[in-house]
Amino acid sequence: MKMIRAFLLGSTAVVAATASASAADMMMDVKAPREPVYRCDITGFIELPGTDICFKIGGLASLVVAGAEDQWDLLNVAAAYGIVPDGHTLDDTFFMYGYGRVNFDARTSTEYGTVRAFVELQAYDNDTRSGGPFELRHAFVQFGNWTFGKTWSTFLHLDSSPVYSDAFTVTGDNYIRRNQIRYTQSFGSGWSISVALEDQNYDAPSDITATGVWAPFFYPGLALPAAVNDRNEFPDVVGALHVEGEWGSAQLSGAWHNNQFTDFGWNDSESGWAVLFGTLINTPTIGEGDYLTFKAIYTDGATQYNEDNFLGATNVVWGDCTPFLVTFTDCIVDSVTTWSVLGSFTHNWSPTVATTFGAGYQNVKAPLTRLNVFAPGLASDFEMDTYEIFGNISWTPVPNTTFLLDVHYGHVDFNGAGTAFGAFNPFVTNPFAKDDEGAFAIALDVTRTF
Repeated sequence: MKMIRAFLLGSTAVVAATASASAADMMMDVKAPREPVYRCDITGFIELPGTDICFKIGGLASLVVAGAEDQWDLLNVAAAYGIVPDGHTLDDTFFMYGYGRVNFDARTSTEYGTVRAFVELQAYDNDTRSGGPFELRHAFVQFGNWTFGKTWSTFLHLDSSPVYSDAFTVTGDNYIRRNQIRYTQSFGSGWSISVALEDQNYDAPSDITATGVWAPFFYPGLALPAAVNDRNEFPDVVGALHVEGEWGSAQLSGAWHNNQFTDFGWNDSESGWAVLFGTLINTPTIGEGDYLTFKAIYTDGATQYNEDNFLGATNVVWGDCTPFLVTFTDCIVDSVTTWSVLGSFTHNWSPTVATTFGAGYQNVKAPLTRLNVFAPGLASDFEMDTYEIFGNISWTPVPNTTFLLDVHYGHVDFNGAGTAFGAFNPFVTNPFAKDDEGAFAIALDVTRTF
């Protein structure tokens, strides 16, 4: 019996070895010469069969439910400057919307470093059966130290942006995504520097048209022509010095912008600039995972770097050119300035429950223009102060699924809205408007990331 068993086992081994050899020969015949095996060692990525590409799909799905007091047009203006000075809005005070994001990340290790392609799309919908169209958030190529395409501006320090609902944009925060060419160099110990050329036409930089010579004196009844952004002559130059470690991170950023405007055939240009300092400081002595954030921004003629304000991306106050003093014309006569501060503290009460409290303040000023000798005093003057206080609690019962309840109080002060000739004067159109106004708003986000 033992001999028979030994014979059968031996025969089986011979057959198996022969079959394996035949199978191997068949594979070699089909795919020869054999290619080396490529493995992705990046967590969450998979290898695309037959390629050297590591690939990942991610995204999120979210529902946002929000409501505000009658003074805050939260549906159309997520920032506190959306609080209207006459004390009420005609738009919805309660709304719901869903939004989704999907992104694709493809990376390959090469002799030049990691070569990467990243694309992220997003769609919103609140009132249609089929949903809104996809919008492009990111689309860029990374080639070693270089980045080409649309992504976060080099100016930003995202770590110092607080946690809050998608329904809001907190006063003093900023989320610029622009087409750019960026070079980043690391120096070790967490230090790096980035320099970029970014599309200066972001958010269509505009102006406030101040009253000048043409219409009121020499051409009675002729409407003052609006100055327009003449042309994109040069990209913005943006730089950032960044450092990070176990303690947190910090960044100092700067940007230069060229304003080029034209009006009735005359044109002029003026430089604008912006600076940012942001930091995130971990506070493990208070609680595991706790941290503080702080961000400060100042802009002069480059308002889009502090974009969520009443004047948007209005960079300059424009005085109408004088045809009788052509050699002395000075069409762009003053730049719009803004400054803001924003801080927050996040505390983790447990592995699943966290709270964030914060506040932001912003000042926007479009000052009196340099006076025209033919029309003294006829110019724009505007100043607005905004502050916002907020607090939220988040619950993450399972990984990647979060419920966030967020409460905000916003306040705006128009400081009398300037002179009677001011370009933005709510008291001209509504003499009973309030000079300052405050309002509460609340939102609930339910988000699943993948």
